[in-house]
Formats: sequence, C-alpha cells, structure tokens
Amino acid sequence: MAAARHAGGSRACRRGLFLGWTQPDAGGKTAIAVAGSVPAVLPSPHIPEIKFTWVFELSSSAFAIAFLGLLEALAIAKSIAIHTHQLLDYNRQCLAEGIANLAGGFFRCLPGSGSLSRSGINFQAGAVSRASRAVTGLTVAVALLLFAPLIHFIPKAALAGLLVLTAARLIDVSRLRYTFRASGFDTGQVLITAVTAIFIGVEYSVLAGVAVSLLWFIPRAAKLRAAELVVTPEHIVRGRLASDPPCASMILIDLEGELFFGAAPELDRTLYELQRRAIQQNIPFIVLRLKRMRNPDVVCLERIEHFLKEMKRNKITVLLAGVRPDFEHAITRLRFQDWFPPEQIFPEESKEYSATLKAVRYAYRLLGAANKCDHCRVSGPDEDREVSLYYLV
Repeated sequence: MAAARHAGGSRACRRGLFLGWTQPDAGGKTAIAVAGSVPAVLPSPHIPEIKFTWVFELSSSAFAIAFLGLLEALAIAKSIAIHTHQLLDYNRQCLAEGIANLAGGFFRCLPGSGSLSRSGINFQAGAVSRASRAVTGLTVAVALLLFAPLIHFIPKAALAGLLVLTAARLIDVSRLRYTFRASGFDTGQVLITAVTAIFIGVEYSVLAGVAVSLLWFIPRAAKLRAAELVVTPEHIVRGRLASDPPCASMILIDLEGELFFGAAPELDRTLYELQRRAIQQNIPFIVLRLKRMRNPDVVCLERIEHFLKEMKRNKITVLLAGVRPDFEHAITRLRFQDWFPPEQIFPEESKEYSATLKAVRYAYRLLGAANKCDHCRVSGPDEDREVSLYYLV
C-alpha cells in the first residue's frame, strides 16, 4: 500500500512537470502548488558570531522556541513509547535535543526537535531504534544532493495528504475512550488541547495542555490532610475515633501534603485551629507528625515559624515528629535552632513511626505527675509502658 501511494505521488509529479502545471504563469502562480526550490548543497561548517547584546533581544524568542521544541519532542516520544512499551527517559531526550541544537548552530541549522509529523512517519514506516533517524538523515542528504532539482516539483497537496494520513494514524481511539472514562479532568484536558490544535495551532495546543494541567494540578496538590491521632489505654497510637474521649494533655496531629505556597491557606487554617484549641482547652503539648509533608518552600516555612513562636509565647510545647531531611535542612538554614529547642525535633528514622513514638514518650516524660488527662494517665510516664507503645495504622 505504501509503495502504491509513493508511485501515485511520482505519477502526479511527472504529470505536473510534463504538462506544465508546475510552470509559473505571467502572475508567478502555478496550476499546482509545489514545494519550491531546494538548494543541492549540505550545510557548511560555520563559526557563529556571538554578541552579548543579542542575549536581551533574542532571549524571549529563543526560550519560546526551545520550550515548544521540548514539549513537542516529549509529546511525540511519549505517544510512540505507549505503542512500543519502551521506557522513556525524559532527561536523556532533553539532553540529546540540546546537544543536537548546539551542534547545529555550527552548521547554520534551524532549531530542531522531535516532530509530530516526521517522527510519526518514521515510526509508521517500521522504525524500531534510534538508528532509523541516522538512516533517514543520510537518505535525505543523498536525495538532496542527487535530486534537489526534482524536489522542487513535489506538489504541496501530496505532502499535505501524507501529513493528514500520518496524523490520522497517530489518533489512538481506544486510548481516547480509556481517557474519557478515567476522569473528567483528563477529558477536559484532551478536549481543550484538541480544540486549541484545530482552531489556533498545534504548537499552541501543547502549551494549552501544559497550562491546563498546571492550573488543575495546583488546587489538587494544595490539599492538606490533617488527621488527629490518640494514645489508647492499650498503649496504641492510632487514628482518633468519634468514640474516643478528648485528651486534655496532648494534641497529636498527622499532617500530609505538599508544603508549597499553594497549600499555605490550608496550612494556616489547620495551625490556627490547633492554636485556638490548645489555648482554649489549656493543652500543654502539641505533636506535629511531619513524616508525610514534602517539598517545603519559604511561604509554608514562614507559617510554621510564626505558629511555633506563637505557641512558645503561650507556653505550649510543640514537638516536630518524623521531620524529613529536606525540612530539617531548611529549618537549619533558617536558624530555627537559635530559638527552637533541638530536643523538640524528632527526625525521620528507618523504623516506621519510631519518631512519632519518641515524641509521645518525650511529652509523657515532661508531663510526669502533672498529667491531668484521665485517658492518657493510664498510659502514664511509666518507662515500661512507654517502651511498649506502638503505632497502629
């Protein structure tokens, strides 16, 4: 079938050439639009001229070209990898494209990237490895040197038909059905990207898809989960049930989520509620379990700092349990140790929940006989009972 299509294209090209359909008339127009003149030479080596004043003039356009090129390359690479079940390394893909464009700068080459059309044609022709791109490049170079005058007469309609056929084959109907059934988020993203590609342009559809993904991802990532834990009379630290009596000595909270600026409002509400409850009920200890809090940024770190200082002014002891290395490094750089006691920080450890249990035992030791909670006093400061504490998911 492929041979028949190529033969048909060749016959159309010959008919257009011999019948004069490709010859321009007095107005410079041809009966059949053709590809145009192609020089029969390969790019020659060139040492580019560099002026630092151009950086400010060209940086915005260069960034846009590089960004779109990377997105297009990753999009087609991912699409093909789905069919071939190959493992895709995004870092290697970006590095390879950067090196190729850097080398191309020494041959007056246009910026290049993986193409939705060229890569699709290559894959549909039966390519199975990266060597196919080298063969394609060598074939194009030979054709350019030997047949450049004839390339001028290739009808644009034939090229357009080839691209339409390739694009149609890239549409995976079964995967679209799978996506539409998955979630409304995925359905909306596909529809917005498709509409943008049809009415605006393919390059802008890639940007639209990325922008929609970010806009919909941030609110979901900003959700902060706060679950209260309790210590039962059987020395078990577990999630609090509605039937559990309130504790008058300690609030134990398990926080989970991303500590970035998007989560700051939710973090504020959670910390404010803890502060209000501890002050109103005269609870002397708060244990914050941070094992599942990730990627702290300056906005959330400021919120936590203000909370810790406010609790200190109200003589309420806050213990940070399960502190991850990234959080520990951040508060060290911010010099929390100058005003926050290091013994109130319990870093994440290899054993599950051990940092949380250490924080609870530490609170019991400080409470001692002053523990006024009937519920917690059963678990009391007795050393053997402290050691027997364990965590139940």
